[in-house]
Amino acid sequence: MTAPKTRLSFWRIIPLAVFIVLAGMLLYRIENPRVTGSVDSPLIGRPLPDIGMAVKGPAIVNFFASWCAPCKVEHPYLLIAKSRGIKIVGVAYKDKQTNIAAYLQRGGNPYVNVIYDDDGKKAIDLGITGVPESFLVDEKGIVRRRLQGPFASVPDILQFAVLP
Repeated sequence: MTAPKTRLSFWRIIPLAVFIVLAGMLLYRIENPRVTGSVDSPLIGRPLPDIGMAVKGPAIVNFFASWCAPCKVEHPYLLIAKSRGIKIVGVAYKDKQTNIAAYLQRGGNPYVNVIYDDDGKKAIDLGITGVPESFLVDEKGIVRRRLQGPFASVPDILQFAVLP
């Protein structure tokens, strides 16, 4: 009597192949996250809604929070941009003032002013989808650009800060 042949059939390999492809795609996305970018906004070309102070640019209005992981990623880039003369106004989104003070003391303060949006109303008025999110405002207080997500590098900030 002969032993049965142990042969992997084509149909048994398909689930394994699908799993390997999906796992590879997941690992690729983890290693190479999508960099968010400038997006259209109904605010572009209009005055910046009231955020608690008049913002005359060119300036970047940056919504952030101490509990926000992507905000921590972009923070060192904001510090370098500030040292290169970029004016950045921070809006602390749904965060405690004590947490923001500790966050900025620990990591440095890239903002010329920090405005507190405890209840999230300012974010709603600007159509914020999450933090971080930034707007470029010109010298007349008109919104020129919007960026959803963190800045990925100093050159990204410098390019964003150039008025169109």
